[in-house]
Amino acid sequence: MAKDESQGYLPGKCNIGPKEIKKRYLTGFIGFVIAAILAVFLSISEVNYLFFILLIFPLFLGFIGFYQGYKRFCVANAIAGIYVFSDTKKGSIKDKKSHRIDLKKALILITYSFISAALLTMVMTLIAYYLVV
Repeated sequence: MAKDESQGYLPGKCNIGPKEIKKRYLTGFIGFVIAAILAVFLSISEVNYLFFILLIFPLFLGFIGFYQGYKRFCVANAIAGIYVFSDTKKGSIKDKKSHRIDLKKALILITYSFISAALLTMVMTLIAYYLVV
């Protein structure tokens, strides 16, 4: 058991337990699979390379899922002001300072996910452009 999980909720550090972490990794995996399928579909259908920009949506889902799992921190829980470590160990964040710390961490994870998805989308769009032209 990781240090954060044994201690429970830590503002900006850990707000989900092992079962929730697995859900975040699964979400990330699904996002990347959807992105791969979409990229293949766009490639074989020979649509305009600008359609590759659509990859940003499933890539964002993939990155946000994996970042949340890796950091043991759920963005939605942070926004809602809750933590979930198991079916029986749930709670709400009463302390406003802790909630602000969680919201800051959530914003950081969203930003990392968006930048990662945007960069990978740009690379894939450029590859599509140079393969088409």
